[in-house]
Amino acid sequence: MDRGKPRNMKRISMSLLMRFYKRRVLSALLAVSMLAHHASATDVTVTNTADSGAGSLRAAIGNAAEGDRIVFDIPGASPSTIILLSNLPTIASGVTFDNPVASPITLDRNGFGPLRYAASSMIDPGTLVLETSGAPSVDTDLDAPTGTTVFGARAVTGNLMVAGTLAPGAAATPGSIGTFKVTGDLDLTDSNVELDISSSSTSSDLIDVDGTLTVTDATLTPNFIGGQFKLGDNFKVFESTTPIVGGFENQSDTFALPNQPFLQAITDASVSGEFTFLIQDNGMNFTDVVSGSNQTAAAALLDRVRADTPTPSPSIEAKNAADALRNGTTDQAVMAIDQLSGSIYPSLIGAEIHHIQNNVESVRDRIAMQFGFDSDTLERAPWARVYGVTGEVDADEYETLGYRHRIGGMELGAGVAGNNGLSAHTFAHLATANLDIHGVDQHADIDSYRMGGAVEYVGPRFYVLGAAGAGIQNYEVRRSLSALTDSPFAESSFDGSAQYGYVELGTLVPGLAMLWTPYVALHSTRVELDSIRETGDTTFALINEGGAGDSLRSALGLSLAQSGLTPLGIATTRIRFGWMHEYLDESEAFVSAIANDGTPTESLTDRGVQAGSDFGFARVQVDMGHLFGGQFSVAYVGQANRDSFYNSLLAGIRWIL
Repeated sequence: MDRGKPRNMKRISMSLLMRFYKRRVLSALLAVSMLAHHASATDVTVTNTADSGAGSLRAAIGNAAEGDRIVFDIPGASPSTIILLSNLPTIASGVTFDNPVASPITLDRNGFGPLRYAASSMIDPGTLVLETSGAPSVDTDLDAPTGTTVFGARAVTGNLMVAGTLAPGAAATPGSIGTFKVTGDLDLTDSNVELDISSSSTSSDLIDVDGTLTVTDATLTPNFIGGQFKLGDNFKVFESTTPIVGGFENQSDTFALPNQPFLQAITDASVSGEFTFLIQDNGMNFTDVVSGSNQTAAAALLDRVRADTPTPSPSIEAKNAADALRNGTTDQAVMAIDQLSGSIYPSLIGAEIHHIQNNVESVRDRIAMQFGFDSDTLERAPWARVYGVTGEVDADEYETLGYRHRIGGMELGAGVAGNNGLSAHTFAHLATANLDIHGVDQHADIDSYRMGGAVEYVGPRFYVLGAAGAGIQNYEVRRSLSALTDSPFAESSFDGSAQYGYVELGTLVPGLAMLWTPYVALHSTRVELDSIRETGDTTFALINEGGAGDSLRSALGLSLAQSGLTPLGIATTRIRFGWMHEYLDESEAFVSAIANDGTPTESLTDRGVQAGSDFGFARVQVDMGHLFGGQFSVAYVGQANRDSFYNSLLAGIRWIL
């Protein structure tokens, strides 16, 4: 036996385990190091106005390390003035200032150099007053080079040169809105100005300069927060007591708003000493934000309504609703477009076809090869079953919304057979159902009533079965338009009809104590809907002349049947499975128009969701025991593909008379 491989595997496992623990230990050490660094950040206090020595600003700057805070706590009368006798050292990266006292701290440069910061510094000037020899300086008081970030929401007095990033607000992080007030000159040469602009509070950062604002080779980086911006909103982000000198490199750009596809921001410097962002329409069409077939048709209609191009002209309410969508988010626009689309109507046809074929399949399992054909008198076999069906169809590749279909009903039937292999059957289905389109609050209640008949011949080696029937449907549809108008729903009530046929041919192969039955079958179904007139919403209610859909499906399957004696009597189990293929169009099309207060606009074409053209199916029926003088049975009928499934459970009694 080769024992080397397990030993090697053990070594590999130990190596991986050690590597895992080593990474964990290193991660823990890194976390401890970061915590220790954070813990080591301290407040360095300025306690006097001396130029140097213990407690002085110069000593505090020299002692402060990255992350420390220089705090002014100078006793005595306020305000306090520090007069420099030489240039101050460069302030280390990450050192901030704080003045907990309301009165400002005055730093008199006395002719020496400006307050300088190292690159990567985070600078909050706080309430500093920077001057020279007791008067406002004529040169730079605070120098923030490239790589620094200047932020704050308090007033600073002095001349500032910011070549790094300027981000108004109490914190340098995005979303902190505040006013950065400068009494003096502000030079933004080569700077990047980050501005938070909020739609929810209609507020923005503001840089307020009581002096001269100079902008050279600087860049704007606006951060638009929220999705409630509206056409015509404006946000003042710069204000200066004198005309702004220069301009931003990208101030002629347009700025997209996150998740508001039809709006954009532009800059406006038309008012002297002010600089604002203005929200305007970007000219995109509704068709630019969707790609599905139905979505594109509905979006194109909204574009025509907004442009006032349909013939006849749409209502004022329709145009106002289309215009209001321009202020919405992408999700709101897509929801409105999906709601406007009347895809629920053609989808009702596809759903009814599934229901009918499901019923035909259950009848087939109830009657196929159910008689013995060995009696000298006619055999009669009535039956009654209740059933429930759940169907689910996903959105298709054209982004047509799917639906959930739930059905409850009763199946009644009766058959008669002689001893020549022939049998005849009649049956009826009475059902109530509902259908919900996914995600748009559109709902249909459906009542259906169908009758049919079937004939079967069973010979020594083959059998043939044929069935046909017809029925009617009543529909109550409620279609939400909440994303478009204030009216909650458009509603309709209409009827429909259906016809269907079925033929099956199979061979009988006994073996292994079972009856094996390979077979082929063909379903033919037609569903028609009468004309539809929606009421309720007068702006986007639809009208159409109804429609129809046809289905032709083949089935190739194998059926197995076996009977045996149980404590409850003879029990028979029938299992059937196979493959089904649709030959005709997988979905139906409806042509509608907006009712437009009785003067319809041009057409809107909607297609039903595609449920797929190929299905796998499985059927199981078990007849067992006795109940109310007959044989109790339960059954399952199911079919599925990657896009949809339909499952049906049945239970009832069959009597042999």
